[in-house]
Amino acid sequence: MAVRSVYGRATGTSPGSVAGLREEVITSAPTIGPAVELQDFSKRFGWNRVLRGIDLRVERGTTLALVGPNGAGKTTLLKCLVTLLHPSGGGGTVCGYDLREETDQIRERVGLVTVRGYIYDDLSAEENLRFTARMCGLEVSAEGYRAALARVGLERVADQRVRTFSTGMRKRVVLAQLRLRPLELALLDEPYAGLDLQGMSLVDEFVREFRAAGTTVIIASHQAGEATRSAEQTLVLREGRLEPMDHDAAARSHLSAQDIGAERA
Repeated sequence: MAVRSVYGRATGTSPGSVAGLREEVITSAPTIGPAVELQDFSKRFGWNRVLRGIDLRVERGTTLALVGPNGAGKTTLLKCLVTLLHPSGGGGTVCGYDLREETDQIRERVGLVTVRGYIYDDLSAEENLRFTARMCGLEVSAEGYRAALARVGLERVADQRVRTFSTGMRKRVVLAQLRLRPLELALLDEPYAGLDLQGMSLVDEFVREFRAAGTTVIIASHQAGEATRSAEQTLVLREGRLEPMDHDAAARSHLSAQDIGAERA
């Protein structure tokens, strides 16, 4: 029986935590095996083969940098892992659950940050967090919402509509959404895009916090140096296929994935 943290009535706070956190035994779940395991995984849209025969294994609690040029299939792969898209061929597991048959269990345990994020322009920052909590069946105190927004530097604009936000501020709202629930797997799609240096440092800090909590993280980016700063391993996705890459070399690189691909050609 697995123990997971869930948000409930405010019970006090600790440094760096969101108000209203409590722990309960809520579900049985696989606790062994990799966080992600794919075999001969493929995805096509019509005749367009976006992912081609991917084999991937990501161990629990590790951080993977997935780099590749625009159009390589990074976003498609992440959407498949969170079950927003279904595989065209092959299969696999996420957090121990089958990608084809156990989508609800996977969505309970996986969070996805996209370039624009799943937020609503006509809602305020806090209202977006409240909507997320309601959709996830979470009980969060008023202090909890404010603490989550304060954690990403948005407490002063908590009541402003998101339509007035810059790209970087929108991404901060999405990061705050991730703070509302515990995750076994965090998928970050171009998390540094549109952020200033402070925002980029915030993403790095979030990744460190995820790792400290035992959360597996996959960072997808076309910038190798950024993606690998907090990662332990690096893979290149190009033309729908995964290729190994020297992690230390990628971490030192300021090149884009397109440049790396040109060098390897």
